[in-house]
Amino acid sequence: MGEAAACASADGEAACENGRAAGRPLLTIAVPSYNVEAYLERGLSTYDDPRFERRLEVIVVNDGSTDGTRSIAQTFVARRPGVFRLVDKPNGGHGSAVNAGIDAARGKYFRVIDGDDWADTGNLSRLLDRLHGIDADLVVDVKREVDMRTGARTLFPLPPDVPLGVSLPFEQACGRDDMASLIMVHTLMIRTDYVRSVGLRLLEKTFYVDFEYVVKATLDAGSVQFLDVNVYQYLVGNAAQSVADKNYVRRWDDHERVTREMLAFYERRSGNLDDVRRDYLRRRCELIVNTHYNIALIFDKDRRRGVRRAKEFRAWLHAEHPEIAAATDKRYRQASLLHHLGVDSQKKLDRLRG
Repeated sequence: MGEAAACASADGEAACENGRAAGRPLLTIAVPSYNVEAYLERGLSTYDDPRFERRLEVIVVNDGSTDGTRSIAQTFVARRPGVFRLVDKPNGGHGSAVNAGIDAARGKYFRVIDGDDWADTGNLSRLLDRLHGIDADLVVDVKREVDMRTGARTLFPLPPDVPLGVSLPFEQACGRDDMASLIMVHTLMIRTDYVRSVGLRLLEKTFYVDFEYVVKATLDAGSVQFLDVNVYQYLVGNAAQSVADKNYVRRWDDHERVTREMLAFYERRSGNLDDVRRDYLRRRCELIVNTHYNIALIFDKDRRRGVRRAKEFRAWLHAEHPEIAAATDKRYRQASLLHHLGVDSQKKLDRLRG
C-alpha cells in the first residue's frame, strides 16, 4: 500500500504525521538567494558540517538568479544532500522566497538567513542541541553584526534580566520594549506548524518585508523562549544593501507598500486583540511610520522631494489611520526640524562619531 493510501484514514493520518515528526529535522534555515554568488559559498560552508546531518535542513531558495548562485547551491546539495536542498523559482522578491521556504520546510522550527549572511557553526550546533527540549512557538537568540569594510564584530546581547531556559507567555515578552526589540528576523525561529497555522504570506516583488514577517509571524504566538546563543552573522556596511540610506530613498515605494500593509493589518486585527498584543502591534506600526518619515525628511538628499513625500504620506495617514497619525506626529515634527536644519543621515552619523 502506498503512503497516500496508508494515510487516508483518520488513524492512519495521525500515525503518518507522528512518523514524519519523529524523523523531521529540528530546524529549517531558508536562504533567500538572488544573485549572491559573491557571498553564497561562504554562507553555505557554515552549514556544511557532519554534525548537522538529519538535524538541520538548509533550503537555498534561488529566486530567479542570473549569476552563479544556483551552481554554487547545487554544489553543496551534491556534497551533503542530508542537509542541503535547492528550490528554484521565478524572481518574486525576498517575500516570495520566504513564502517558498515556509512551504518547503520540513523542520520543527523555521528561520531565515539571507544568502549574503552566514552562521556561527559551533553555536548553530549548540542551538540544535537546545531545540530538542523546546516547544515554544517562538525561539529568540542573539545576533552579531559584522562590518564588511572594517571586520568589526558587534554582538547584541540579551538584557540581563531576560529569563533563560524557560517558555514565557508571549504577552510577557511583547509587553516589554527591551524584550520585544530583540525579536527580529536575525534572531527569530518560529515553530513551523504554528507559522503555517496563521497562514503567513508576505508581499512579493517588494523590499522591506522583514518587518512584515516578524510582526505577522509573532502576533498570535502563545509562547516564546530566549536563548543566550549567537547564530546569525549579519553583514553590514554594504552599499548595495536594501537598508543603506540611499536604497531606502530609491525604494520609497516599496517601503510605503509595506507601511500601508502593516497599517491595514493593524486595522484588521486590533479589534480582536487583548490590550498587550494590541499595544505591541500599535508600537510596531508606529515604528515603521517613524522610519518612513526619516527616509523622506532625513535620508533623501533631494530635499524638496523628501518634503513632498512626507507631507503626502502624512495627509493620507491622518485621513485613513488617525490613531497612528496622532501617535507619530511628534516624529514628523522632529524629522521636519532636522530637515530644515540641513541634517541628513551622514551629518547625523558624523555628529554621533564626533
